[in-house]
Amino acid sequence: MVGAKKSTWVGGAVFVALVILAAAWFLAISPKMSSASDVRDQAEQTRQQNELLQMQVAKLKAEFEKLPEYKTELAALQTQIPTDVQLSEFLRQLDQIAVAHSVTITTLSPAAPTAVAAAVAEAPAPAPADGSTEAAPADGAADDAAGATVNDVAAALVPPGFTAIPVSITVLGSYDNTTGFLYDLQNVTPRLFLVTGFTGTAQKDNPASGGKPATSPGDQELLISGLMYSLPDPLATPPAADPAATPAPLQGAVPGKNPLVPIQGR
Repeated sequence: MVGAKKSTWVGGAVFVALVILAAAWFLAISPKMSSASDVRDQAEQTRQQNELLQMQVAKLKAEFEKLPEYKTELAALQTQIPTDVQLSEFLRQLDQIAVAHSVTITTLSPAAPTAVAAAVAEAPAPAPADGSTEAAPADGAADDAAGATVNDVAAALVPPGFTAIPVSITVLGSYDNTTGFLYDLQNVTPRLFLVTGFTGTAQKDNPASGGKPATSPGDQELLISGLMYSLPDPLATPPAADPAATPAPLQGAVPGKNPLVPIQGR
């Protein structure tokens, strides 16, 4: 009888101990372990972010060390495509190559700047599936979507403010000298100049007149059409407004005085 009671008490004590252990696991130990696991995960994410930031800082530091080199490259590019028209500088360059080739610039006509637009691409007609020479009907929606995508990409490549200045130049001299001037105009001058067309006219024995030098057989008058470009600097600081240039506001009406009452003359 006594042994049966002892077994009951031992069984009860074991059951209570198991309940206490289970409660301790679910209420204390398991949440702590889960919280510790979350902390370890956050620490790992923070470590990875720090490594990424360190790599970015190292890259920026290396690029900053090359800043003088980038500035030199930018200055060279802005010599070819300046931030504004700079027509007087272009005229000086033209005069230098004209003197070098012994030709006379008789006319120079720049036009108004125009915005440079991306070329519009046309989708090619699809080839026939059966190998015949007749073109298969195109899927209009697909072609329009493809053309729109190409044009959007091309438009994004054109920087804002990029303008072209049409220029017409007429020079007079020998054939070799005028063609040499044409070559240097497109390939040697610091300012980028794209020749879009030219027309040569043979000359005869003519005396000097109207600002043109005397000509002889073998000379030619070369009319050159082309484009030069300008691109504003997006990082340039805009000039400060001049307070003196701002017009003063008009004086308002005087209270109690009718502005429409005529002034009595003498």
